[in-house]
Amino acid sequence: MQQSLRVDELQMQINNVAINPLSAAFGKIELTKPAQGQIRVILTEADINNAFNSDYIRDKLQSQPINLNGETVEILFEQINFHLPGNNQVSLNASLRLDGNSQFPKNEVQKIAFSAVPIVSSNGRKISLEKVEYAEGEEISPHLTEALVNTTSDILDLNNFDLEGIDFKVNHLSAEVGKLIISAQAYVEQITSMQ
Repeated sequence: MQQSLRVDELQMQINNVAINPLSAAFGKIELTKPAQGQIRVILTEADINNAFNSDYIRDKLQSQPINLNGETVEILFEQINFHLPGNNQVSLNASLRLDGNSQFPKNEVQKIAFSAVPIVSSNGRKISLEKVEYAEGEEISPHLTEALVNTTSDILDLNNFDLEGIDFKVNHLSAEVGKLIISAQAYVEQITSMQ
């Protein structure tokens, strides 16, 4: 939809739609009053991986300086792998290099890996990652891992799906093997061409 995040499937069911017949005659759908309905979005593991490895997300991740034990660190991500193993969990592992920290040799490859449960916020506008578990029972770096968890949550922010004239509120999220399914309420003020 936005910023390199492809949607595999988008279903909308809108109730009580009132359109301007004159505009429709000229090929433009214009609502005469707002409508409400339901929306279902499916994101695949492959599409989420593509988003994580896109220039937009890499720039966003690398532009966040991190304080690591009192030193400012720049992160240079080499590869990010996002997985949907099922059981309502997501997992992520990444290879990265740190620049500007005396704890790690410059350009030495570091690895981060964790799994978590995506949880819908009470206002239905954001999906956060909770119950974070680290690979092999150890957290390599709390600051690096926290930055990656926060960025993952940012990608799963519903604002990434905003379309002009349509507001969403997530009702339910399900992380299944290979796909993330989001069900939401939609409030539609206008229908915009998605071409």
